[in-house]
Amino acid sequence: MENYSLESLPTPDPKKQRLTRILLIVWLGLGLIIAAILCYILSAAFRPAPKLPLYVGDLDEYPADSVSKEFVNAKFFDETANKEIETLPLQVVRGAGQDFTVFFARSTNPAQAILIPRQCIVEWEDSLAQFLELCAGSRWTRDGKYAAGPAPRDLDKFPAHVENGKLYIDLELEKGAAHP
Repeated sequence: MENYSLESLPTPDPKKQRLTRILLIVWLGLGLIIAAILCYILSAAFRPAPKLPLYVGDLDEYPADSVSKEFVNAKFFDETANKEIETLPLQVVRGAGQDFTVFFARSTNPAQAILIPRQCIVEWEDSLAQFLELCAGSRWTRDGKYAAGPAPRDLDKFPAHVENGKLYIDLELEKGAAHP
């Protein structure tokens, strides 16, 4: 065993130092690549699935200037009722052309919204030309605007679009405006 003093330390080999640095850079680069791949895989695993449009019906089912009630199967969390709903009650309003508005056919009053899908569904009344919710007596106009009753806002609606002669909605509920 050799004893070295500070003055007599062996000089490092420059070739070994260079090789050590190169290996360190290669390993760091590989580590960064592997970390990036793992981050991508983990983010894909926890990324929510894209929301697909939900089929409501064929266009020929809805005459011009009509209001039609539909029930569509979908797992949807209703924030007003604070529960998941498997069957969505809808009121499909078609204008004179290809313009559609699809309302969520339940009261915007949380006390009544809890009772759907079996009770308190918002119905269209032709004689009054209004939507009615008979459990508490709320009423809305054909365009979903609040008319009377304990409901705190306009009817909620789903964005609707037409593709290839079929009506679809996006399951992203647009809350109705609060009434004064």
